[in-house]
Amino acid sequence: MKDVLHEIAEKLDRLESIDEAIAMAIELEEEGREYYLERASSMEHETGKSLYKFLADEEKKHAEYLRQYRESKKAPVVEFEYPDFKASFREEFSDKTLEEVGVLLGALRFEHKSEFFYEELAKKATDQEQKEFFENMEDVERSHYRIIEELLDYATQFRMQT
Repeated sequence: MKDVLHEIAEKLDRLESIDEAIAMAIELEEEGREYYLERASSMEHETGKSLYKFLADEEKKHAEYLRQYRESKKAPVVEFEYPDFKASFREEFSDKTLEEVGVLLGALRFEHKSEFFYEELAKKATDQEQKEFFENMEDVERSHYRIIEELLDYATQFRMQT
């Protein structure tokens, strides 16, 4: 079985233009949004739903940033505010913690894939503004990864204490 990160790297190597790369990035963001909305609908507690809706909204924003960049060839300002879901999760982890952890692991994998994708695009950038735009997108994906990782740490510590 081929590693998903190698698959992305191979696809990027075959791209002929930055426009193709941006189209691929938009697809990835839309795929992520659908994944998170699907997961939000399967969560029993409100904090889990809020987390996945937050991530779905983030993916929607990313796709819009990419569309703006493709249309104007100017990098939009990429904004991100780091939320704190841990306090809410403390109160709401259910008796289905393993199921919830499984969903978080899927999200973690998706964010890692996205981070790697933007890292590779930044390496292939043809000018400084383009490079900085993709690095900013990479940083935001890494922040999503950290949010999920913190929740996984909290979830597994919580489970071990009970």
